[in-house]
Amino acid sequence: MSSAHQSEPHTMIPAERRARILEILDSRRAVRASQLGEELGVSGMTIRRDLEDLEARGLLERTHGGATFKRQQVGEPFYAESALARTEEKRRITEAAAGMIHPGETIFLSSGATAAQVLRQVGAQMQARVVTHNMGAIAEADGSRIELVLLGGNYRRQSNVVEGFLPIETVGDFYAVTMILSPDGVSLKEGLTTSSIGAAAVERSMLAHTQGELVVIADSSKIGVVADAVICPLERADVVIVDDGISRTALEELERLGLRVVVV
Repeated sequence: MSSAHQSEPHTMIPAERRARILEILDSRRAVRASQLGEELGVSGMTIRRDLEDLEARGLLERTHGGATFKRQQVGEPFYAESALARTEEKRRITEAAAGMIHPGETIFLSSGATAAQVLRQVGAQMQARVVTHNMGAIAEADGSRIELVLLGGNYRRQSNVVEGFLPIETVGDFYAVTMILSPDGVSLKEGLTTSSIGAAAVERSMLAHTQGELVVIADSSKIGVVADAVICPLERADVVIVDDGISRTALEELERLGLRVVVV
């Protein structure tokens, strides 16, 4: 067969290439620009232009030398459904977080099924005070020696939390050594976010009264997700506990911010 009839290798047009970049990010959550260039067979300059275009359209976040996945969370997840998702990863994460609670301390605990499940992992003889607006903590602390302080307020059934003026005001009566926060989204640029505006307000108040570390607990599926309400910038965290599904690139980006990352 003459060379005129031999098939030429397909060269992706920009739209195809950018769609492929998004597929890669959806799978890996974070990737280096150099890796994209090698896989797609294009120059670093071309990849940079692609990433700039996709970031401008709100489809990813550029990082130092690469990009991370970005997805806007639509709607508020149901507490009961969240409790049944990624159970093994959450067991390891909550076990590690429970190890950061020490006898005699006062701890702030955020909303979320994962946050409540931390109390399931606390030793039966542990005596500490947990202040929370998370109603799921009641069942999870059953049988333990934890002193559970429940903040009153308006009950939000879908999130299983109380919110409003009353819990924000009551938080001011406490100072905590540590805050354990389970956000709906963890974004390098958009920070730590949650679906409920009311819950975010309570948790910002908790954070203002936390004298020690902010411990963030999040399974790897939350990396790159942005929910509606901002709790705080990611840099405000001290420790991030995440499962081993996190990509090396995402891990390096978290560490570059000066965070201590515990992978379980």
